[in-house]
Amino acid sequence: MISTSTSASRIGLALGAVTVALALTTPTASAADSTDINGHTNTWLQEGSPSVTYDNGYQVNSADEVKRAMDQCKNSDVSCTATTVESKNVTKWFDVENTAMGVGPIQNCSGGQGEINQTLSGSRTFTWGWNVGVNVDITLVKDKLGVGASAQYSETNAESKSGDVRITIKPGRKGMLKLGHDMEQRVSDVRIQGGEFGGAKITGLRTEIPLSAAARADTDEVSCDGGKLMNGS
Repeated sequence: MISTSTSASRIGLALGAVTVALALTTPTASAADSTDINGHTNTWLQEGSPSVTYDNGYQVNSADEVKRAMDQCKNSDVSCTATTVESKNVTKWFDVENTAMGVGPIQNCSGGQGEINQTLSGSRTFTWGWNVGVNVDITLVKDKLGVGASAQYSETNAESKSGDVRITIKPGRKGMLKLGHDMEQRVSDVRIQGGEFGGAKITGLRTEIPLSAAARADTDEVSCDGGKLMNGS
């Protein structure tokens, strides 16, 4: 059990020259329109399999082949257009360890003591995601296809957030800091005109896009008696 307090550090999101204030979660218009999801367990990106059908009828469902077909969009003699099939906003939350003390959950489970009060500090990197590979080609997705064109950040495929939250753990409870980011989960079809076999259509392209109106910290707290935090601990 841990009862000491660590000093608070600056709350913020830093990406290049951009700094956005990070605070405890409060109801906002964007938050109200988003669905909270557990970033440790959510598999939305992996649930859909993209495919490409060329104009000559040849079809392939390999993610690598879909990516190869999309790469043609970088050529000046190929025209590509993305159409949104489905879109929803989510807030993706992750439990983060207390970086100042190198510990996980603050536990008040043994009984015989009062509340534990502590300031938690941690960081989390949020990334663009898609279902045709590991690292998103943001130039291709954002500039060539227009997917995520409204996202503020495009200098990198990762956005780091750090935060400090004062947490109070009552007897019989355990908890830890969690950090959340607003994301758009989008399913798109892509029409390719020109290139191999004269053209193609990609269906089922899934992208997860960090939105600019996002920077939240909160606490994940559950009962010691069988309760599971978002990370499963």
